[in-house]
Amino acid sequence: MKCPKCQTTVPDHSSCVACGFPFYAQLDDAAVAHGAADPDGKNIQLPSGRVLRIPEEHNLVPTITPLTRAQKNKNLLMAFLFLVLIVITLMVIGYLSLAVDIGFIWIFVVMFVLALSWKMIAHVIDFFNGEAEVYTDRLIETERYRSRSKHPRIYYFGYFEQLGQISISANDHYAAIPGALYKLSYAKKSHLLLNIVQVASQ
Repeated sequence: MKCPKCQTTVPDHSSCVACGFPFYAQLDDAAVAHGAADPDGKNIQLPSGRVLRIPEEHNLVPTITPLTRAQKNKNLLMAFLFLVLIVITLMVIGYLSLAVDIGFIWIFVVMFVLALSWKMIAHVIDFFNGEAEVYTDRLIETERYRSRSKHPRIYYFGYFEQLGQISISANDHYAAIPGALYKLSYAKKSHLLLNIVQVASQ
């Protein structure tokens, strides 16, 4: 793992052997102190067993930055996927309506299609708007969760001091360093998490 302070690659210890930056042990105390300073929050039990109080609403002020080409393409891809879901839903319901009387199910179908349409429009707006909101927050811990369903899936989460629980990618999970600061970029309208980048130490 890399030390967030000196960027030295070090073994998985509680502190950096090169500069002494604390990873885990001292982070517990810092996190507990942070939780005590936020009485208007909610309790979150972390995978390590620790219980932290995360603010219900963070007070982080975002930095507005232009979207990169890859981030714009990500919004465009998401809009296309929602469009495909809308078309498939309408085709399936249209076919079923010819075979059987679906009655009041149409109400739920319309609500579902409207929700998908709003998601699609939000991604299109983000594509043309071209702006992202960037938040800087400290990572406390990460979690790898495997669902217990018939077709199990693996989910990855990061727990941040202000932003709370965030769904992250497998690559972000395995590269994460508890105690380090990260910049999280979100699309403004759809709130799609675009990327997570560790803040370089000064």
